[in-house]
Amino acid sequence: MDKLVSSIYRATEFIESNLSRKIALDEIADACYISKYHLHRAMSAAARRPLMDYVRARRLASSLDMLLHSNYPILHIAQEYGFEYEQSYIRAFVSEYGMTPSKFRKGCFTVNLTEKINIAEFIQLDNGIVFETGFVLKPAFYLVGSRHYFSPETNWHEHTANRTGNEFFYHVKDKIPNALHPDTYIGLTRWVEGDAYSNSYLPSVEVSAATQVPVGMSGERVGTHKYAVFQYIGDIHPNQLTYQHLSMIWSYINEEWLPNSGYVRADSFFFESIDVSVANDHYCEVKLYVPIAAPA
Repeated sequence: MDKLVSSIYRATEFIESNLSRKIALDEIADACYISKYHLHRAMSAAARRPLMDYVRARRLASSLDMLLHSNYPILHIAQEYGFEYEQSYIRAFVSEYGMTPSKFRKGCFTVNLTEKINIAEFIQLDNGIVFETGFVLKPAFYLVGSRHYFSPETNWHEHTANRTGNEFFYHVKDKIPNALHPDTYIGLTRWVEGDAYSNSYLPSVEVSAATQVPVGMSGERVGTHKYAVFQYIGDIHPNQLTYQHLSMIWSYINEEWLPNSGYVRADSFFFESIDVSVANDHYCEVKLYVPIAAPA
């Protein structure tokens, strides 16, 4: 099992074993041998909500059986699941389910449960894990960077995207004025159907619309789109990321997810977004944006 996946598994099991008491982020991190900063980010991605919100939601979900099938007072149930005070339990319950525990107990209500994280549901790779994070509508935005042309085959054998991306990010991007998010790398790929050697790759940063494109660089406006977003979290630094690392993700997206999603590609491009400020030698996050639309 990959180190990152193993850490998520250990954290999940530790949480499940301690639903009857209040636990802290430091305790969870200590139990799975990972920094609490990176644990929080990885577990929040896995749970699709902040880690400690997930912990609270699991305690609440686990309390429902006792709430429905016993005559214990609310205070007793609260303390059984790590809430020191009755009012703390009630506030958390209302926040999660939109009603008080007493109302839930007396009525016949359907509530959405936060289930235990299931590692088997994630796409596991040699150096990380992939999460389907959902859909976003992103308004038009502007990029400036250094455009390159190469085929997927060349990229596979020569790591061209990695090489040109590192060159841009560490030696070129600071020449671009008005970068909106200077620590976030955008790699935009456009392709021409049937002509692999016309594929373009734009290592870039997002800029304001009025930014003047420096000599020798390229600017591009990306129109408003709905995107399916996939997040890769790996145990390498993003400057080591190559097409080999991401090829399994694209195989999954193109061969499994897209044909069964009810969507089609909306345009002949995609891009990856990497916030380098959260990375270290053993951690990276990459978000892959695929423009989609309903079939015509």
